[in-house]
Amino acid sequence: MRLMLVACCLVFAWHSLAEAKENSSASALQATTSQAAREEATRAIPLQNIDEKQRRKVHRVLTDCSLYRRMPMGVVPCNPDLFTFLMQHPEVLVDIWRELGISRVDLQRVGENRFRLTDNAGTTAQLLIVEQKCEPGAQNRIVMYAEGAYEGKPFKRPVRAQCVLLLRSGSFLETNHEDYVAARLDTFVRIDRTSIKLFAKAMHPWVGKTADANFIDTLTFVSNLSQAATNNPHQLEQLVHKLPRISPQLQREMLSIATSDRTGNPRNKTRVARARNR
Repeated sequence: MRLMLVACCLVFAWHSLAEAKENSSASALQATTSQAAREEATRAIPLQNIDEKQRRKVHRVLTDCSLYRRMPMGVVPCNPDLFTFLMQHPEVLVDIWRELGISRVDLQRVGENRFRLTDNAGTTAQLLIVEQKCEPGAQNRIVMYAEGAYEGKPFKRPVRAQCVLLLRSGSFLETNHEDYVAARLDTFVRIDRTSIKLFAKAMHPWVGKTADANFIDTLTFVSNLSQAATNNPHQLEQLVHKLPRISPQLQREMLSIATSDRTGNPRNKTRVARARNR
């Protein structure tokens, strides 16, 4: 269960899930574990685009899934380009959390699309972005495969699991001229030990409540970063420059994206101009 929480804590910072009814007609904005949602999410993962070796691993999780959950749709005011940047560079988001004292999770990029994660509480995991399609306006699809283990109480032996995450997002410009991002995360978890599977399924409703809340909290945090870039860009710049494990080049890229609007103009100046025209 902890691996699911930590893995999900990734793509949105990806901790994870509220208790949802097993109902295929659930609102599109609600969390669900329905078979219909699971089948739709499975179809949305383009297996043909995934490297053959990783494709077999992803397919195994999708077809032998111990737990499935679709988190609630989150809609927040946010710079779409900044949202996409943070989804493609989750290590930046996690390092910001660590700098602010929000989380002890440690995420390091160890390859082009590969990450190593520890939560300093018994969980270790390897994560890989196996497929992604990111287009302007945060029109994104990111598929991540994770495998890892939890070692600690109440289990006598390590609990190993594999996880597939499907993140989809989009954006729209509201009538108040503010950008909004809508995002949804589907999670598939395969747990190795049968005895733990039964325990996990029994705990799923409780975990679901925690995960959904954390998912929305993560989106809200990204939204707050976006707002800070508009209202107080110098404060954000100071924060980003305090991230020693993030290269200066990546720091500059993030700040450039965070402080620019769709046309490349400074976001704070754009907001002032809009306010004057109202």
